[in-house]
Amino acid sequence: MRLIKSVTDWRGFTIISVILASFWFLMSPKLEPANVIIGIGCAVGLTFFWSPDLFKPGQPMRFNLKQLVKLVLYLAHLGWNVVLSGLNVAMIVLSPKMPISPGFVLLKTKLQKDLTRVLYANSITLTPGTITVDLNGDRLLVHAMTEDAAKGVSDWYMQDKMRDIELSGP
Repeated sequence: MRLIKSVTDWRGFTIISVILASFWFLMSPKLEPANVIIGIGCAVGLTFFWSPDLFKPGQPMRFNLKQLVKLVLYLAHLGWNVVLSGLNVAMIVLSPKMPISPGFVLLKTKLQKDLTRVLYANSITLTPGTITVDLNGDRLLVHAMTEDAAKGVSDWYMQDKMRDIELSGP
């Protein structure tokens, strides 16, 4: 019973669980009963496990339709960037000279909320050729495969899109 009391925002808990379960169903090859049970169980379990970090007492998760639409557009842009970066990494790897110049970049983000910072950090990691190594407050430590990728991360327009989502909220 004490475990159930640790969740302070049931609406937010349900929304995050549904999003994770939807992603599971999207990635599952078949919607058999076992896949459904495992997907829902994992979604609820992960949301419960991370609930102390996701849901702060007295700060319910809030969003509006405008934010949802902007998030869907953000994800479409992210998908496009993943494809372009994947092609770029493939050209680098297939090049006989392998023109890589790996390095780290320390960025200060304009994002104010923890959730949007995490989403942005994960967006960087999902993009081939870059990975977010650390997120500490408003600072991101990013490893990039090339110098151009490092420069691209520091002024990536996706941060502005995420900031727009953040600012259009309640």
